[in-house]
Amino acid sequence: MYYAPTILESTAFGSSQSILASVAIGTVNVVMTVVAILLIDRVGRRPLLLVGIGGMVGTLGVAGAVFQFADPTGGLGWLATLTLVAFVAFFAIGLGPVFWLLISEIYPLAVRGSAMGIVTVVNWLANLAVALSFPVLLDGIGTPATFWLFGGCSVVALVFTYRTVPETSGRTLEGIEADLRAATGAGADERPDD
Repeated sequence: MYYAPTILESTAFGSSQSILASVAIGTVNVVMTVVAILLIDRVGRRPLLLVGIGGMVGTLGVAGAVFQFADPTGGLGWLATLTLVAFVAFFAIGLGPVFWLLISEIYPLAVRGSAMGIVTVVNWLANLAVALSFPVLLDGIGTPATFWLFGGCSVVALVFTYRTVPETSGRTLEGIEADLRAATGAGADERPDD
């Protein structure tokens, strides 16, 4: 989102068209976030995360391929733009909103406030790291490799989510806490009566 105009300028778009396309990307972000909010309790957190992250992996792979194997300033500039729009849509239906809800559900009540504060700080520090490293990576390893690197990070997130993130939809906070304690073997002696 931060560098959408810069990325789009490297395609067939001019400066003013890149800014307008960035507005469209922002609109897609808002619309898909609303869609996620409407689906999150019916579909569940985990499926939205898996679809969202999986879509991010795919769109980053396609974006890297477009910049590697095609002339993005030609007819495929639209494909590069559509992959960026799709990436934002997948982020907005998955990691964007679901993350914030999950962190409020998975931590035990005794540490929930502190844990959410720590996770929020770590999230924004990671966001800062991506924002600062993106232009450096573009200059250092090139646009295709940068997209593929972030795609690789998304693959790690997908595997992590698939293997460790529980479904919390329709469950009580106490039930989630009890299941997570049992799954990790932590605090079995201190487990409250259910």
